Amino acid sequence: MADLVAVTSAWHRLMTRTSLQRRVSVMGGAFLVIVLVLTVLLLGSALRGAQNEAAETSSAAGRLVEQVDALQRTMVEAQSTHQLYITASTLDRLRTQGAARRELLQKYDDTRAVLVAAAGREENPVVRQELEVVLADAADWRAQVDAQGDYKQRADAQGLSDSIADEPAAAAFLTFYRDLDPLHTTLRTLQDRERDQAVAERNRAREIQFVVAAVSLLLVPAVLYLVRRWVIHPLGSLSEQLLRVGGGDLQTPVSLPGPPELAAVAASAETMRRRILDELADAVSAREALQQGQPLVAEVRDQLTAHDLPVVPGWSSAAALRPAEGLLAGDWYDVLPLKDGRFAVVVADVSGHGARAGIVAIQLKRLLEAALHLAPEPDLALAMAARVFSDEAERFASCVVVVVDPDSGTVTYANAGHPAPLVLRADDGDGVRVVTELEPTGPLLSWLHLDEPGSWRTRTASLAPGSLLVVFTDGLTEARPTGSTDELGIAGVLKALGRLPELTPQALVDEALDVARRHSGGRARDDVTLVAFSRGQGPARVVPSMRDGASETLG
Repeated sequence: MADLVAVTSAWHRLMTRTSLQRRVSVMGGAFLVIVLVLTVLLLGSALRGAQNEAAETSSAAGRLVEQVDALQRTMVEAQSTHQLYITASTLDRLRTQGAARRELLQKYDDTRAVLVAAAGREENPVVRQELEVVLADAADWRAQVDAQGDYKQRADAQGLSDSIADEPAAAAFLTFYRDLDPLHTTLRTLQDRERDQAVAERNRAREIQFVVAAVSLLLVPAVLYLVRRWVIHPLGSLSEQLLRVGGGDLQTPVSLPGPPELAAVAASAETMRRRILDELADAVSAREALQQGQPLVAEVRDQLTAHDLPVVPGWSSAAALRPAEGLLAGDWYDVLPLKDGRFAVVVADVSGHGARAGIVAIQLKRLLEAALHLAPEPDLALAMAARVFSDEAERFASCVVVVVDPDSGTVTYANAGHPAPLVLRADDGDGVRVVTELEPTGPLLSWLHLDEPGSWRTRTASLAPGSLLVVFTDGLTEARPTGSTDELGIAGVLKALGRLPELTPQALVDEALDVARRHSGGRARDDVTLVAFSRGQGPARVVPSMRDGASETLG
């Protein structure tokens, strides 16, 4: 008993150190070998069964029986027709019976020729000898029939009468029948023997198939047990620990004794848990320092916070802003319900970061809000907002104002040097395509264009049902790894969106932020802002706003 425990313990230690790849390889290899062996056995058994069935249904003895029976039937029909022919007294009957006689004799010749060829191939000497006797009898009968036919054709009444009196054709026919019985008996005996052999082979094949099925049934639970013990159980344990960490339990270490691959995953998860704790501690310290020593930053951040997204029946929306440095971003966005039932989407990107850029962003936001409420024309709003930069010669901003009519889907916009907002549509099997780009309609907002009338123009576009409008800043498309010029670009964003099971505003915002973060190596180099609206099918009107930066689809 002690030896068994020791062996079991040693086996467990060995399997703990064995890699998961090796475990799966060994198990898969063994399973493959067994499956191949079983497959060969099954195929061989099935092939033999098919051969036996074919032999049972189409054996040489069976074919000979069929051919001999065919000759017998032909001779009976030919003998009857021949008698009618030689006794015909009228010209019409003579012609009719003569034609039938010739046809049957030709059929007899064809059938006998097949049997002659079979006799030449026959390996059983008894069958060959008896078959040759029968064929000789048939040849004698044919000679007698031909002789009587010649008398009839020459109208030799005396010769025909003498021939009929002696009945040589009938005598030859009876001799054929007498010699046919031993051949039939021999062939039936051989046929029964072959049938018995086929049945025995089929029974053996079924026994082999039963054994193979039993082994397969025993093999399946064994494989399932090993998969559960070696793969599923360790993965389940690791999954439980990761779910616990994801649920907020950051104090319990992550560990997994098992295959090296899973142990390495557990070690990486443990490193991640510790990093989260470190980042959390740094974030708490930074927030405390912000609250205690920099109240201006907190106030600027609050002033730039967007209004809640409006709830628009038949529409859905989502938005997000991720600053690159600290808590303040040069980007900001807002969605403003207008008094005529439309709503305005505003996204701006002020150059620079920090408190000063935030103050300029607040001034720009307030002017745009006021301009849109007084006269909701995008070009006029940009012209008024540009006055912010009269004392900010070193700063500039890109900005886009999009006014959406939710009933018709008409989009009125002005773009001051901002990355072109996109109207997207998901095509089944073809990913996501760009329907329309809202290209710039004027220069950047800066002191250079304060006194130039008509610097910005207003244009219109259409948002069809099922389409999605997304407005973003260049921090999304210009995301790149540190020390690299490989930018994500619109193509990279669309490729990521094409993998979404459903293109909704919230899914678009989440996936776009994630792909930008991953492409830049986890640390954004610039602020990233996204606002997305999707048009449904029903009627629309703007109603009071919701919390949490997303609106529901109604109607």
